[in-house]
Amino acid sequence: MILSDMKPEELSAIASEKINNNTDLVLKHLKVLEEMVRIDSRSFGVNEFKGDRLVPTDMKDILECAKSYLTRIGLSRVSINDSSGNYPFPILMAETHVSEEKPTLLFYAHLDKQPYMDNEKFEKWGGTPPTELRWNEDRSRAYGRGAADDLSGVISIGMALDALMQTADPSELPCNMKVIFETEEESGSHSLIDQINENKSFFSNIDCVVITDVVNPAQGIPGLTTSLRGIIQMKVSVEKESSNVFIDEQTALYKLLSTLIQEDHSLAIHEISSSDQPVTDDERKGYSFVPTSVAALKETAGVLPETRLTVPEDIASILIAQLRTSFANARPGHRISGSVILGTAGARISFPGIDGLTNIVEQVKLIVSEKNPFNLKLKVDVVSSTPVTLDLILQSASKDPHSGVNGGPVPIAEIQLARMIDHLVSVDGTLHPDLQKFTTGSSIKIQSLFVDQGLEPRLYDDPSAKAFVELRLAPGNKDHSAIEKLKNFLLQNIPPGFSLNIKEDKGASPWMTGISHPVFPIILESLEKGFGKKSCLYGCGGTIPFVEKLMQALGDVQPLCLGAYDPDAKMHEPGESLSIPDLLGCTRSILHLVSRVNEAYPSST
Repeated sequence: MILSDMKPEELSAIASEKINNNTDLVLKHLKVLEEMVRIDSRSFGVNEFKGDRLVPTDMKDILECAKSYLTRIGLSRVSINDSSGNYPFPILMAETHVSEEKPTLLFYAHLDKQPYMDNEKFEKWGGTPPTELRWNEDRSRAYGRGAADDLSGVISIGMALDALMQTADPSELPCNMKVIFETEEESGSHSLIDQINENKSFFSNIDCVVITDVVNPAQGIPGLTTSLRGIIQMKVSVEKESSNVFIDEQTALYKLLSTLIQEDHSLAIHEISSSDQPVTDDERKGYSFVPTSVAALKETAGVLPETRLTVPEDIASILIAQLRTSFANARPGHRISGSVILGTAGARISFPGIDGLTNIVEQVKLIVSEKNPFNLKLKVDVVSSTPVTLDLILQSASKDPHSGVNGGPVPIAEIQLARMIDHLVSVDGTLHPDLQKFTTGSSIKIQSLFVDQGLEPRLYDDPSAKAFVELRLAPGNKDHSAIEKLKNFLLQNIPPGFSLNIKEDKGASPWMTGISHPVFPIILESLEKGFGKKSCLYGCGGTIPFVEKLMQALGDVQPLCLGAYDPDAKMHEPGESLSIPDLLGCTRSILHLVSRVNEAYPSST
């Protein structure tokens, strides 16, 4: 077919006919999705769950699968950046060059996945291994690790390019197309920019970048992501440096964590929170019209019915807290898998100077309830009566939500627990006045607990006092300066007589873009055509670590962030799934964009 005689809408219409339920093209690409889900491509290891691994996966199999996939589609040059042998997580690069006079689009997605976060029986996955793609009854959702995040991006790009190349001669396509699939996104994209710099010729003359790794505001409703939160993460541990202290290391750690937030759960590090870019009245108005509901947002986060959010319960306030507000998250350092908010938290508290249970359980409940303003589910269990030992357990959500999606309005159980413990005992070991009548004067001893969603606790094998501290940074902050501000804050607030060891884990700056370039109305129209629903400007509470750095590496290019999955996808959680209608909607949107992109870059033509 001669493309030069076709109008853009004719091209996209013909190609879009191939992107519908049960067409041969769609079924072919869903087979590839099944194949890629089957391949183990977890880019980091964890030691918490028996069904996971301790070391990252060798990415060779998934890279070879993706290379074969793009080659079969018909891209003219496909290669894996493994020639130097310097990178354990190589990138895959592919392209089809049409003309120097036409604009060049770069498509991005990633092949690596999160850990399974389950035991060897995969009970949280319904008993089916996460590497086996399974379907709901009407085949509208596919379940498997990586199906949404981010194999949906891989398949939507591949399917769109395949449909285009089946519709028109490659030499007549509206633009040059390049593809990059990386294998390190879930562990921080640490080597991505180095690999880009190593392949400067491939990444030269890019006009626009299409990133398919964000969530839509609701199923079937497309969004164009215009902001991302950044992230900084630190592993901290506490040790005694003096014998002249009256609390143990774990208590000191909890008292430190309690300083991260204020009474309203907002970030207590003013140097960071004050840098958050203010939300304009127009932005607030726009968020209020995002097609979702308060109930849907709470359900996605798994928030318990009785749990109060940290902000007013209206759509705009919740979304601003999720997308445009810096917040703190903390969890025991023993549990470091993924970027999640722990829905539960627990500590075992021993009162060595108390030998009887008389009234003490109820008294402890009353005291800690004073530091439970968001009405988290509170459970106090007796472990031992001699000495009195209690398990203090808090629950805010019925699951461990993805912090990048739900963080901000959801109260962090671990930090609220820290505030309760801080309230129970002073830094000199003195118990709360209402407990002093029960004790001979000894302080308390505390151990951190692993608590599952059934509220069943167990002690960690490693009794050391350590934690994983995470800040999600709103636009207006920079990761390097925020790292120093967090580090100084922690060092200033460690209780006297204790030393603090800090190990920086990773960081990424937030990102935000304007929408004045001519390509933005084209992509908004393309999203509306692809999904059949009006699109909206949206933000993402999560972090795509490379975006800001990529923009710096490529120069003055336009990033377009769109997604092929919805808030119910449970990325980073057990039971991850992909909405097939959203996958097809994203694919059709890419088709429409490609057919019209040269309108936004007239200088190229």
